[in-house]
Amino acid sequence: MPMEVRIVLTIIVLIVMAVILFRFRAGKGNPARRDSLEIMKERMEKGEISKEDYEEMKRKRGK
Repeated sequence: MPMEVRIVLTIIVLIVMAVILFRFRAGKGNPARRDSLEIMKERMEKGEISKEDYEEMKRKRGK
């Protein structure tokens, strides 16, 4: 195998490995991170926002 082909294949393999590692680590983000809908629901339960506000935000969010 010519030297240039080996170099190109090595670079491609390194890039693929970097992408896989980046995606794997991105999935392991902050487990305490909460969904915005959960936060809005908690705020509604505390009385910080009304049920109408919650429903409107939920509708705007598309859920």
